[in-house]
Amino acid sequence: MHPLIRILSKIYRAIYLKAAVLHAPGDLRIEDIEPPKPRRDSIVARVVLALTCGTDVKLYRRGHPFARLPNVIGHEFVGVVEDVGEEAPKDLRGRVFVTMNTSPCGECFYCRIGRENLCEKLGETIIGFTVPGAYAEMIEVPGKIWRRYFYQLPPGLDPLEAAFLEPLSTVVHGQRILGDIEGGWVAIIGSGPIGLMHLQLLKLKNLRVAMIDRHWEKLEVAERLGADMVIDSSRERPEDLSRTINSGRGFDAVIEAAGKQEAWELALKLVRSGGKILFFGGLPRGAMVPMDSYRIHYEEVEIKGAFHTTPRDVNTAYKLIEGRRLRLRELISGTMPLERVADALNSMGRGSGLKYAIKP
Repeated sequence: MHPLIRILSKIYRAIYLKAAVLHAPGDLRIEDIEPPKPRRDSIVARVVLALTCGTDVKLYRRGHPFARLPNVIGHEFVGVVEDVGEEAPKDLRGRVFVTMNTSPCGECFYCRIGRENLCEKLGETIIGFTVPGAYAEMIEVPGKIWRRYFYQLPPGLDPLEAAFLEPLSTVVHGQRILGDIEGGWVAIIGSGPIGLMHLQLLKLKNLRVAMIDRHWEKLEVAERLGADMVIDSSRERPEDLSRTINSGRGFDAVIEAAGKQEAWELALKLVRSGGKILFFGGLPRGAMVPMDSYRIHYEEVEIKGAFHTTPRDVNTAYKLIEGRRLRLRELISGTMPLERVADALNSMGRGSGLKYAIKP
């Protein structure tokens, strides 16, 4: 390369940054953007790594009601602070940290009663949806987010595992809603990253867990992580195997973590009388799921839904990560450069990968 071209290239790279910009469902482009500048109460960080997420797959494939496009997507990341706004502490510069993608307002009705996950203003500022996200070389983190959620990584804590903070906190939230489980058997429908995190938390509680999935490679990961039973639903009927649990009564609890209508319907077939179901995987607005009312009324099956997370669940999730209680690195299927974000999302969409680490 000619020396002058090399110099001009360095100048250009100093002015512009690479980012993955979603213009419309299916239209993801790697573009040069101007570096973000901190506003009065925000911080700007260089992205150390970002993780792919099932929600990003849905956003990329079919859009999302919260998304304002075009926008840089990606919302699970670890960064190092490079610049701060005038109202942010100057000593934040240089700190390696993990944060969340949004934050409750703390003032609305739901925040006041401790249901911050239902905050009326939750959708206003979401990294990777309403403000630029983490599939980029640099990111701006709004003050309302980092002031509530700023966890500086201690020496020795793996940034790859720390980046799981947001999805792990939703799993913690879901299991808190599910509550205590009478008996010892839980079925999880879906062996994706969320299902595998549910598995690990349940095993910390000394419960027996059956994992159900149609992808054997994911079930193999579940076996390594301690699943007591794995059910390949492409070869076996989970309903038949559930009759071997609790002397034929079925599972004490079922966690639906696939986000599929057929999985919602299956959950009610697997749970015993008096058992619990947690619908964790979301369906599109307006989706109708037929359910046998006899089971809910006469057999007292409890049905609960779980969405997002709360500050207390985020703090619990961070303590689990900091304490190295979970094997999160095993949920990473590979590492890809920023230029291959679309490949990573497509791979997940085909069911051939769990999560990918994206290195800008």
